[in-house]
Amino acid sequence: MANKTVQAPASIPVVDIVHQGEKLVLPQDMSLDNAIALLERRKEYDNKRIHMVETFDVFPLDGACALDTVLQRRFGWAPATTTPGFFRDHPPQLTTVHIGPDQVRQVPWGSFLLPTVEGRLQTEMAQKDGRMVFALTADILRRDERTVQALFDEVREEVKRSSIYRGKTLRLRLFDEDGDKLAMPDPQFVRNEVDLTDLVYPESVRQAIHTNLFVPIMRAHDCIANGIPLKRGVLLAGPYGTGKTLAAAAAARLAEQSGLTCLYVARAQELAEALIFAKQYQSPACVVFCEDIDRTTSGPRTTEMDDILNTIDGLDAKNANIILVLTTNAIQTINKAMLRPGRLDAVIEVIPPDAKAVEQLLRHYGAATISTQADLSPVGHALSGKNAAEIAEVVRRAKLSQLAMQAPGTMVTELSVPALLEAADSVNAQSRLVHGPQPSEADDSHGLEGALMSALKRALHDDLQLLEDMSSRVRRIERIAA
Repeated sequence: MANKTVQAPASIPVVDIVHQGEKLVLPQDMSLDNAIALLERRKEYDNKRIHMVETFDVFPLDGACALDTVLQRRFGWAPATTTPGFFRDHPPQLTTVHIGPDQVRQVPWGSFLLPTVEGRLQTEMAQKDGRMVFALTADILRRDERTVQALFDEVREEVKRSSIYRGKTLRLRLFDEDGDKLAMPDPQFVRNEVDLTDLVYPESVRQAIHTNLFVPIMRAHDCIANGIPLKRGVLLAGPYGTGKTLAAAAAARLAEQSGLTCLYVARAQELAEALIFAKQYQSPACVVFCEDIDRTTSGPRTTEMDDILNTIDGLDAKNANIILVLTTNAIQTINKAMLRPGRLDAVIEVIPPDAKAVEQLLRHYGAATISTQADLSPVGHALSGKNAAEIAEVVRRAKLSQLAMQAPGTMVTELSVPALLEAADSVNAQSRLVHGPQPSEADDSHGLEGALMSALKRALHDDLQLLEDMSSRVRRIERIAA
């Protein structure tokens, strides 16, 4: 008798198999031949090779750390460990990832096997809207599809819950020294130890920085709730030493305290790429800081400048919660296209400390050595317009001036106003030699009158300097006598 081929009912092309108990349970009225055919078809279905792809909108190394965590939780160990077992016999390639200041982690990268799964898992770097993202691919048998999909889902939740970059300050380097884009940048964590009490500015500057920069960072959720855009561009402009970088460092510190990621970009040429990176960490907002923006946005329009301007404009899209902080020492050189309202939300002129701010800085640097009862207004007026570094130098020099005013063998425990004034005179005199006359005193060489005035000033310079030195000595003698 010829062998008879039994076909499974058309209404049940493939059945789901549930393993339970010790009995093989068949549907009502199903013959053994039909059951065998269905099992054969299921076997063929399960043994079919499939390719799965899953992308995650996070930086690739962030995703690799999440995968490593999930593997440890699911299987009790991970490829990055040396625990005897499956991964010891099937080791994947490992890569080093920075996970904090002076902290690294070995995580799987490349192709490797999974316990109980026939096939290979592959970590990859993919592209999404022009940015690098983490991807997982799997070449497996269909019978393991649910297992692998559950793994993918768990990695996605882990990335949302425990990103290594969210809420941290990072130094982002995207190009090498030759200007070539790095295949896989490794963001470095910045140890931000800025003291917020160092922030001393003239009141108008302090208020502008607080409102336009600090409030959106500290109250990002309130801004969102009130419909206030968190897409912001703030330019801090002013001469060297006035505290522009300090304000940005304080913004980064406040960002960390508020759970926001902050990216520090060392070179303006990398700003466009950094803004693309920031989009992955803009919930609720991401802060991007770049110094000396005039290096890239000065002079006539260039392709590089257009890239930056177009990227900033692209942040206008809905939910682009990126707070861009820029600094410049030469705002007069920046192309006007960069400064227009709408592209930048605030341009803050960070001017040197006024007399009142100088008094605050003197007390900050002098700490317990300056009496709370001391009237520092004469010193404040003498140092108005000097930067913080010069004011700190006054406090250091005042210790020697104070020592000279005291009896031999005594300790300097308090700095007097006369000592601070003497040190202020010393710093002011040195500053004039280094920086020259103030802008209001600068030569006006335009026209005949200007040329004559310039020649006269040069002729009288030595006599004026001598008179100023004599006057300074007289003031010091009067203060000591008092």
